[in-house]
Amino acid sequence: MLNPSHLVYLSCLWLVLAPADLSSSQARKAIQTTAGISLPKDAVRVQRVDGTEASAELELVFRVTQHDERWRLSEVRTGQDRWERLDLIAQATKAELPGDECDAPSQFALTAESTALTTKRARCLVAGLFGVSLPSDDVRIREVSPFGFSFGASDASALIVALVRLDFRLTRDNGGWRVTDMKSGNRDWVSVTGISASLDQFKRSTAANELSLLAQALDNYRRDRGSYVVSDKESVLIDHLSPRYLMPVIRLDPWSRPYQYDGDQARFSLRSLGPDGKPNTPDDITVSNP
Repeated sequence: MLNPSHLVYLSCLWLVLAPADLSSSQARKAIQTTAGISLPKDAVRVQRVDGTEASAELELVFRVTQHDERWRLSEVRTGQDRWERLDLIAQATKAELPGDECDAPSQFALTAESTALTTKRARCLVAGLFGVSLPSDDVRIREVSPFGFSFGASDASALIVALVRLDFRLTRDNGGWRVTDMKSGNRDWVSVTGISASLDQFKRSTAANELSLLAQALDNYRRDRGSYVVSDKESVLIDHLSPRYLMPVIRLDPWSRPYQYDGDQARFSLRSLGPDGKPNTPDDITVSNP
């Protein structure tokens, strides 16, 4: 027969091992930091909690650019002064970005809205990104803010503030509740575990390719001018190389930080600070002349 001390021990053990119910506040906190993002508290509104699943409406901010009269979602804000390129996210998650569905809908044809970034077009773009078939309350547009031409480019750009309803699956471990899967629109569940690491791998590849383009442009510059660009500022480097030696304007690395440049007449060094944002650490990506 169990004595009272054994009963107390078993009761405490049951309390530790028994699965606790997921609360709305716990779901919101976990969703705010899904896959490395850092959303403010008021940007996540939990609408439903059912077991270990939750539905929430997220306020998301997108940067869009217009090229050849076509608007495209280019970046999403993932934290204070933090932006992620959607093309890299698509590669990391093996997803496809929206195509031409929103370029010339019949309701825009032969009107002044044919190329304008209207609320209707903004909603179409965001809905396409999440696989939402319109009309639907799963995507709503709070604000569209055109702000002319994007930095260092000739393409018009704008910001879209959208409210998007998403579904989440969560699990509880020693660190608390965390999101494991996400679902949107008519798409299947997608695992978010490991997305941050996968995204960093694609960012490293992108940074290496962009640094190689800069190095090639520098070699062409030296072939014509007799020396490399003498400066310790990447902005000065781009001003010398663009557009004759370098067509794309490359100012920020995939982590939205300026590339580092140091060069004199005979040598140069190019660097991305990598994921940690600190110089001279093992995750730096560097290119220099032999």
